[in-house]
Amino acid sequence: MFYELNSRQIPRVRLMNTAAIQPPFVHNKRRAEEYIIYVIKKGEMYLKEGNVNYVLQTGDFLLLDKEYFHEGYKASHCEYYYLHFKQEDIRRFPMPPEEEFIKFILSRHNDSLKSDPFSYKTIENDVLLLPKYYHFNSTADFIKVSCLLDEAIKHNKDHMDNYKIMCSIKVMEAFIEIYRSYLLYTLQKSTSVMPKSYHKVQKLLEYLNTEYARKITSHDIEEISGSNFDYINRIFKKMTHKTIFTYLNSVRINHAMELITTTNMKMSEVGQSVGFTDLYYFSKVFKKAVGVSPSNYNREG
Repeated sequence: MFYELNSRQIPRVRLMNTAAIQPPFVHNKRRAEEYIIYVIKKGEMYLKEGNVNYVLQTGDFLLLDKEYFHEGYKASHCEYYYLHFKQEDIRRFPMPPEEEFIKFILSRHNDSLKSDPFSYKTIENDVLLLPKYYHFNSTADFIKVSCLLDEAIKHNKDHMDNYKIMCSIKVMEAFIEIYRSYLLYTLQKSTSVMPKSYHKVQKLLEYLNTEYARKITSHDIEEISGSNFDYINRIFKKMTHKTIFTYLNSVRINHAMELITTTNMKMSEVGQSVGFTDLYYFSKVFKKAVGVSPSNYNREG
């Protein structure tokens, strides 16, 4: 099972801290009026929710649903984070078949990579997925989330102006990092059920979004993808609805617009900074994409 949250609404945090338990303590049976999250720092925790028994260990994340009773069923030593929160817009979904789910999250991830930084469109339609249960397979991801939770706890304790909002923002940031970690882990383990072409396009998207400023040739594309250029270009267009170099130009133009509106760089310098070595070609591509020349865009901006 996983949960879909509206990422434009920050969670309302009521209780948040770290705790340590030891035998003979076990959690009492209860059904909370809010969602509860446990992230295990050290040791083990034995929890039952509904008819499901969980053995939570170091690096585990669990979201307890307010619709079900939960209780401890065995005493243990454990250090953990706990978080009680409400979210106005949250929906639960049963886990679909693995291949269907992977295609779904891969599509969402690609949409994010393709998004226009000058548009509200992706943000307005954005949702955040949280797994019911997840074990951090990356120590770095676990440390990053732990640091964010520590910051949230600090805000929740300091009672400075808007401290609850600051706490909630850090919690949302932690949720996003959990989602990213879960997404990457799911994609990495999906090799057996996903065509290799999906992984190649995914790798290529990340490459183009990172290395857009350097000269990129069809030979570079072949080396990165490990495939013939014509083949990977067809697969890329099928997934993104753009050819590789059309997509690359759109990335470059988006970054060019940002430089034009935020710096005093000359147009030739802007073009070179985003990967266009020829000023005439840069102006031609820019006008086709934006509707005005780079210099007119600058004046209008």
